Amino acid sequence: MKPQASDLEPFIEAPGATSPHADAYRFGYRLDGAVVSAIDLPVETVEKLLLSKTRLSVRITPCGEIVPGIQNAFGELGQTAEIVFSIDDLMRETLTAETLRMEEATPEDLALLFSRLERAIALVRAAIDRVSNYSSNPAFKKP
Repeated sequence: MKPQASDLEPFIEAPGATSPHADAYRFGYRLDGAVVSAIDLPVETVEKLLLSKTRLSVRITPCGEIVPGIQNAFGELGQTAEIVFSIDDLMRETLTAETLRMEEATPEDLALLFSRLERAIALVRAAIDRVSNYSSNPAFKKP
């Protein structure tokens, strides 16, 4: 029986994985595990293309966890690390004497940080009020 296009499995191999070239990504198709078509592209070319459209992203969950991620032109690629910090852990780390010294933080810098945190607190309070109003309104109760 002649193989169909749907029988082909696309693959990407990282440099040095099983590719004959340690400085290239291998893209191709396999049929029953055997490579039927492949092309090797230099690491620099592939990574330059991917990274040129990539930016780091950070989001804060409603419970105050900070989750780093990566986005490209196609949308979210995922978390950059499995480590998730809480906002208070991040502040604790930011405000150590060593970090403040290394960053050459001034009282003006810290006053600006304080002001921004106060604005963030006001936003959280407003969200709590909205959620409380929704949950106490019978029109918004779940059946």
